Amino acid sequence: MRINKPVFKYIEYELYNYDEIKKELTWYREAILEGTPYVEVSGNSQPSDSTASKVMRLTSTSFVIQSERVINAVDKSLSILGDKHRELFEWKYQKGLPWQEVALEMGISDRTYFRLRRELVITVGQQLGVINIE
Repeated sequence: MRINKPVFKYIEYELYNYDEIKKELTWYREAILEGTPYVEVSGNSQPSDSTASKVMRLTSTSFVIQSERVINAVDKSLSILGDKHRELFEWKYQKGLPWQEVALEMGISDRTYFRLRRELVITVGQQLGVINIE
């Protein structure tokens, strides 16, 4: 199966930014939950239901939806795949090591490295819905 280069790059972008996405999502949720207790409704000076407003912001903003989608896709993919894939994810995408160092640290051949990387990217892509394998 051939994967379009832009699709492959997009999935790798999400893998590289996984930890940052988790941090930003946590920060965003905390900011909403610890925010002001009342939100003004436009045209009305009466305070609205702050809990409902917070719930809406926590569940319906595009940032939250996309972030949760990526986090869930990566987490599910890593749970489906083996330990070597998790190790590759850690070395390459979390620590940012060049592929040669990753292969050396993992004690695998270049060919095995590229196979594992491709399997990880394909699985995450399937979970994100950007790759369909029939």
